[in-house]
Amino acid sequence: MNRTVKCRVKAGALPLLLSLWAGCAAGPRLEVWFVDSLEKVFPDDTEGASLPSERWVLPRNGHLNIQLALRPTAAVPDLGVNVRPPELAGRKLSVEVRHAGYVPVGSNPPGTPYDEVIRAAPTLYPDPLLEDFPFGVEAGKTETIWITVYCPPDVNPGDYEGEIELTSGGQVLERESFRVRVVPAAVPREQSLKVTNWFNLDEGSLRLHYNLGSGLESYWKALENIGRVMADHKQNVLITPVTSLTDARIEGGTIGYSFERLDRWIEIFEKAGLLGTIEGGHLLSRASGYHTSMVIPALVIEGGRIVHKALDPDDPRAEQYFNSFLPALYAHLKERGWTGRYIQHIHDEPHDLEAPIYNRYAKIIRRNLPGIPTIDAVGLDQDIRFFAEVCDIWVPVLGSFDHQLRKIDQHLKGGGRAWFYTCIFPQGRYLNRFIDHPLLKVRLLHWFNFRYNFSGFLHWGGNYWGPRPFENVQTVINDNLTLLPAGDNALVYPAPEKLSVLSSIRLETMREGIEDYELLAALARKDPERARRLVERAIPHINDYMRDSRQFHKLREELLEALQ
Repeated sequence: MNRTVKCRVKAGALPLLLSLWAGCAAGPRLEVWFVDSLEKVFPDDTEGASLPSERWVLPRNGHLNIQLALRPTAAVPDLGVNVRPPELAGRKLSVEVRHAGYVPVGSNPPGTPYDEVIRAAPTLYPDPLLEDFPFGVEAGKTETIWITVYCPPDVNPGDYEGEIELTSGGQVLERESFRVRVVPAAVPREQSLKVTNWFNLDEGSLRLHYNLGSGLESYWKALENIGRVMADHKQNVLITPVTSLTDARIEGGTIGYSFERLDRWIEIFEKAGLLGTIEGGHLLSRASGYHTSMVIPALVIEGGRIVHKALDPDDPRAEQYFNSFLPALYAHLKERGWTGRYIQHIHDEPHDLEAPIYNRYAKIIRRNLPGIPTIDAVGLDQDIRFFAEVCDIWVPVLGSFDHQLRKIDQHLKGGGRAWFYTCIFPQGRYLNRFIDHPLLKVRLLHWFNFRYNFSGFLHWGGNYWGPRPFENVQTVINDNLTLLPAGDNALVYPAPEKLSVLSSIRLETMREGIEDYELLAALARKDPERARRLVERAIPHINDYMRDSRQFHKLREELLEALQ
């Protein structure tokens, strides 16, 4: 479907028809068409590839996204959108309605061929999902309505009919019907894939974008709201700064610890539905940049007061601090029943020159946190023997292990676990989730998880916004002022009026990919060979993947049929 629509009226009395025609003739004309939600729509697009209704296939307990593009010939200052949820025999599916906003992308990733991005920068790209209705639409500018449909796990399979109504000034401009086919297959209730996006939830950082008032209650409320959005999008692991959430006091000449703020943090995110795994923040650090000397952030007593110090690793007070703090933390986790859900970072992206210090302190940390798995990001393109002995959950960066899969497999066979992560890299022809990448790359990230036996995904940039998050999606990091690829720093946008965050089309697509992983895992329990064949068609090799969204939809339908 791709047509120009003036106004629609139903058959009726001639006087009514004439009065409606007078209003329609003067109103804006709309070009309206459905677009595959894996295709990005740009302001100058005038045609969209129609997505046939039979392709809107939804498993129970799953989500799908429907994208409707519109382009007016005259400005519409107050476009409203009403959606009648898909319904069958009195049972309705759930819908969430938003519209896609555009953000400026100044440059494409320097290591990526142009045929791996959708358009050459600089240009506007769709990404944030805005919730303001009604909203203004400029003449000759294409906008998209984004409708997310959720199917509860207990509904009956069948064809569910819904309708989209576009209005302005009380007048109906357009109505579009759509059909969602619910199939017997269901996304498992329990999510096995571990997913973490690192969020900067420091109070001072959030105050740059939110009015939190003079107390802390608004701050805690913002955390709960943000946690709820991420839980709704399948994040189930949260980076938790255990040291900064711990309070210290002097007791008999030594340091004692209390964990009330840590408890509140965990309880708030549990209430939001996010926390399945508590991801303890890094205990080792560096003096400044990646290639500077390592330091041990610690608490020490000086002049009768507790002070924060970045200690040299050879300073005996560093080990004393860990031998004091970590047993107290472990005892508290055990008391609260959290040891089975807790994992601990040691040092972010350790490299070969840091091996002796990393290895020494990893053993101290493991001794003081018995049975707690350790986890760290690392590049497998270097000698990691120092790392392999003391880290339980390996998180290599995608692109660093093309020829190291045997090493990962040996780690898994030895009882270890492996996730993978993205951060600035990989570029080139690898999967990633940059704004200028096709959305199919985002969707397939978790097919990649299943394809290569990874059980988790980590990305550093959940909400590392600059001062103008909607105007600058390429912030800089580190002392070298590295310009990040578009969107690498954040997957959501601030919503200060709600003390929450706005989703993005990347986050919505990522959720569908996580559900695909769970469906593949379910099929593997039933027919492992068939699951293997399906995922290998989607991702033939480590940096080669299916690039046609229509082929992908057909492949996913095969997955759903195999689970019926």
